[in-house]
Amino acid sequence: MKKRIMTIALLSTISASTLAASETFQANVDAMSDATIAETATLHFGAMQPTVGSVCTMDDTGAVSGDCDVSNANIAIGLITVSGLASNVPVNVTVTGASGTNVTFEANYDINAAVATHDNIADGTLTAVTTDASGTDLTIDVYGDMTVDSALSPGDSYTANYIVDVTFQ
Repeated sequence: MKKRIMTIALLSTISASTLAASETFQANVDAMSDATIAETATLHFGAMQPTVGSVCTMDDTGAVSGDCDVSNANIAIGLITVSGLASNVPVNVTVTGASGTNVTFEANYDINAAVATHDNIADGTLTAVTTDASGTDLTIDVYGDMTVDSALSPGDSYTANYIVDVTFQ
């Protein structure tokens, strides 16, 4: 019996001392950089009727209709460039129009150069997209409706803001 106890004690000492070394190491990560958002082309509806309730609508080709001068030389679809994102990064994009002095802008927009098609998105709609495999800059075409809320003074210029929001998913 003593032999057996000695053998067990010896075995437990041997198994407890089989660890040769132990070290602690670090796992590292870098946070992705924020995107850079820039206006490449200014959204301009041209000229529109100054009366309350007038609506000028721009489609995804930049053509205007409604209570506006379709031949105005200033008409231009808005173009936003989102750069600095890596390839295959999922992000959320939202474009939201707002009221300005005497006018309100309600946005519609297309997101280009992302995986899949994202066209004619309604104002304020959060849209999940993924950058392409090359990390190409996203471009956003902005268009929609400009509405006169209070009578405009003929010949004056009016603005309404819109917000482009890009966040990581």
